[in-house]
Amino acid sequence: MNLRNLQGYALVTETRRITLPRGRAVLRFEGVAGGIIPVSAVIDGLPGGTVEKNRDARLLSPAALVDGTLGNRVTLRRTDRTSGVVREEAATIVSGPTGGVVVQTANGIEALGCAGLADSLKYRRIPAGLSARPVLSVTTDSPSRRTVTVRLSYLATGFDWSASYVGTLAGDRLNLFAWTTLANGNAEGFADAEVQVVAGRLNRERVAALEAAATRLQLRCYPLGTTTSDLRLETFDVAEEIVVTGSRLRAPPPVYAPLPVAAPPAPPAPPAPENLGDVKLYRLPGRTTVAANGQKQVALLRQDGVAYTRVYRRRVGVGQPIAGGALDIMLRVKNEKAAGLGIPLPAGTTALYAPRGQANLLVGTGTMTDRAEGETLLIGAGSSRQVLVTQVGLAPSHARLTLTNARGVPVDVEIPIGYPGAKVEGPGLERIDGIMTWRVTLPPGDTATLDYRY
Repeated sequence: MNLRNLQGYALVTETRRITLPRGRAVLRFEGVAGGIIPVSAVIDGLPGGTVEKNRDARLLSPAALVDGTLGNRVTLRRTDRTSGVVREEAATIVSGPTGGVVVQTANGIEALGCAGLADSLKYRRIPAGLSARPVLSVTTDSPSRRTVTVRLSYLATGFDWSASYVGTLAGDRLNLFAWTTLANGNAEGFADAEVQVVAGRLNRERVAALEAAATRLQLRCYPLGTTTSDLRLETFDVAEEIVVTGSRLRAPPPVYAPLPVAAPPAPPAPPAPENLGDVKLYRLPGRTTVAANGQKQVALLRQDGVAYTRVYRRRVGVGQPIAGGALDIMLRVKNEKAAGLGIPLPAGTTALYAPRGQANLLVGTGTMTDRAEGETLLIGAGSSRQVLVTQVGLAPSHARLTLTNARGVPVDVEIPIGYPGAKVEGPGLERIDGIMTWRVTLPPGDTATLDYRY
């Protein structure tokens, strides 16, 4: 996930203890997420209710300081880069911050940063309305002075999460563990939070992000010439032949054997998912800190002893020529309690490990879509050159598929043909996930053939 372009959002809820004066007052909730959607904010616990809500976009920054001090006096501090002598003088900001900063001193008007010195501005005070952190201000009218506990809830952009499944083979069973990766693209973190994630497709209207009131501070100078500014660019021809008169003997680079990739240890099992309408809600165990501009992984679910069957699979294009193509090895798991699973599984990535001596080695990776209870999921387990598929065209709109099994054991093979809804006809074909699929069990050293029309 790209922290600069997260496509999800979060519902943030927090409680605060405040003292209200009698009459109308403005509450400033500092430290809300920068991606807050102000119209979604709900405040419970105010005796006088909410009169008005505002999201203050004027965050403290170099550009905001310049923007809020236009026409006012500041102190211009200059450091000679050679001698290190520091000199201060009074100045007035004439324009900025877009396109550069122009100041007026006793010597006249000049662009900041263009005198060849290390320039900086020193301000007497922070301009009114600027805050170091995002602020949601709420106007309320309390009938009396009192201390209350209020709860603030709001939607915020700049969040996302994804699931990562880790499967470890244990004979004819599979131990399945899942991590959830939390991502926060906001500059505000949330410490010691109770985190819940929702799996499913929710209806959502896009809301434009609230932009800062001032742009980035950019210092631009007028063109300055140097002793090499106008030199003509020269090109040189390189000799066609290079004679090596001597060379240093080098030892051949060492060859390192790849290290086994071990599966991470599985933490304790988290709570089971809960129903949230037609989607599922997962409560992450314990409290966790969602850091600013960061990602972290927390245990999502754990199921040991899951039954599976091994399937050799490859999706082929309709009539596409294939000469001895390898098949993918997939573990087919029925998401049912009888198979040791039977829980909703959010979409994510998969990694499968197999025991080898004292270590577990990575044998395959893949992806998985959302799978409800009762559905079937496939976990990638590498590919095989022992089970191959060949496809040739016989005539217009006719093709032949041939499977060969060089293994010493029977194998179950599935060959989806084309795309969902494609018109494909042939003996024994069945529709799986909307695609006509050829399913066959190949004995050791055997071959199978299918002729189909399209």
